[in-house]
Amino acid sequence: MERECSHCGFQFERAPGYFLGSTYINYGITAGCTTATYVVLHFGFRVSNQVLLPGLLAFCGIFPVVFFRYARSLWLSLDCYFDRTGAEEAWGRGQSEPHSSFETETRD
Repeated sequence: MERECSHCGFQFERAPGYFLGSTYINYGITAGCTTATYVVLHFGFRVSNQVLLPGLLAFCGIFPVVFFRYARSLWLSLDCYFDRTGAEEAWGRGQSEPHSSFETETRD
């Protein structure tokens, strides 16, 4: 993971343990997708457990590894959305929060 954004200087790296919450997001989405898939295929389409089990076990092993970065990104985004003070501190180097090009154009 990059330490900071090369465009605006926002610091992505945080204190040790900060991204522990992303594990819960990753686990929750994996469990939810697995449960929903099982219910739909087993009860809706009458697929047997012997057919479902290998595929769902493979999904539970592969999906969290692939989704790891996205879970961390979602955790950081949620934290920045709900904790504005912490997000402003992460801009670092005394920079103000950058505005989108649309906001800049509408002010001119």
